Formats: sequence, structure tokens, C-alpha cells
Amino acid sequence: MKPSCRSLISAAILSIAFSGTALADVTARYGELQAVIDAINDPDPLMRLAQLEEILKKGNATEVQLAIRTAFSLEDPNIRSLALRAHFAGFRTFVITAELPEEIKKTLAGGDKKAVDEINRSELFRYFQRAGYQFSFQSEYPGSDALEFNAKLLNDGRTDPDYIGSGNIRGGMVTIATPLTYMVNKHACSFEFTKYEGFTLKGFGSCNMDDGFLFPVTLHLFDDVKVEAKN
Repeated sequence: MKPSCRSLISAAILSIAFSGTALADVTARYGELQAVIDAINDPDPLMRLAQLEEILKKGNATEVQLAIRTAFSLEDPNIRSLALRAHFAGFRTFVITAELPEEIKKTLAGGDKKAVDEINRSELFRYFQRAGYQFSFQSEYPGSDALEFNAKLLNDGRTDPDYIGSGNIRGGMVTIATPLTYMVNKHACSFEFTKYEGFTLKGFGSCNMDDGFLFPVTLHLFDDVKVEAKN
């Protein structure tokens, strides 16, 4: 057999052996990731909570994200609470998107000039227009075993300690309170999220501004589920 033929055969054998090893590695990894999903879906609520804690402690980024996404699909307040805390612990910034209440949308779309002028005089409505209906936050979360975290509103560019807000996670509910400056006046806003739609939290917000109103808010837990707000 010519040397060139032997080289080609050897290369082919090595290639087959490498492919087999790679396939075995992929299969093993698939099994590990499937085990994460199975662990979070365990029928015993205490067992799935313990297994989520263990996955978070292990710290493999892919497994942690897979476990958290799986946890959000369960109707279990304890597992959701732990998943939320773990997820927020990994946040550096997050955005709350606000919408106008349906009745205000209808008024603005109607032909009642007096009613529209009244809405235009609302400080909160004017703030929404200036901020693009978004509240951007920088967060500092101690860790997944903590219930509270700091949340600094970035809309105003304030760095004073007095302008640092706070967040709280209890069960599946997330609440955030923050100071806010508009037209040199200091106000307070709060947000409460209690409803889940996939990987999105829904709730309501309020601010103690003149002619303020309760408004729907959305918090997307993952960037790939963000959608444009409809105002």
C-alpha cells in the first residue's frame, strides 16, 4: 500500500473515532441537561426546590438558566420565588415598561378635546412621554437567598443615596419602590408584579404625581421575549 493511501486511511479512522467521541460527549451532555428539566419538574415540591437549590449552588451557567426558565413554567410559588431571586441576582440592569390604562387610550383616541387636554395636563402622562414609557433600573442584589435588593432608577441620572429605591421578592410577587424626579420635584413610584405570562411579569404601577393614575406595567425576565410596548 502506498504511503499516501495509508495516511488517508489513518486520517479516516481518526476522524471516525473523533466523531464517535464527540457524539458520545453530546449525548452525555444532553442527558445532563434533560436531568435538569426533570429535576425541576419533580412531582415532589420539596424535592424540586432542593434540586433547584443544588443546581444554583453548582453554578453551571447553562444549567442555571435552563433551571430558571423551567421553574417559571410551574405553578409553584416557592420554586418561582427562588428562581426569581436567582434571576434578579444575575441582573445588573432591568427595564419596566409602562402602558396607559385602556380608558385613557380611548379618551386620547376620541374627539373630546376637553378630556384630552385634561390628560395632557397630567404630570405622569407628560413624564411617560419624556421617558418613552420606560423605567430603567440598575440593581444590586445580595444573592438568591435574600428577599430585598437595591434598585436605582436611571431615568433621572441621580446618584444621591436618597434616590436609591428598593425591590422585594416574596413568593411569586415582585414589588419595586423608587424615588423619581420630574420638573425638579421629588416623587415616589411603586410597581407590583403578580401575574405571569410565560417569561413576562405583569402588574400595575403608580406615582404620586398630580393627576396621576394606576397604570399597567410589564417586566420581561429575558431579553429574547421583549416586545415593543403598545401605548
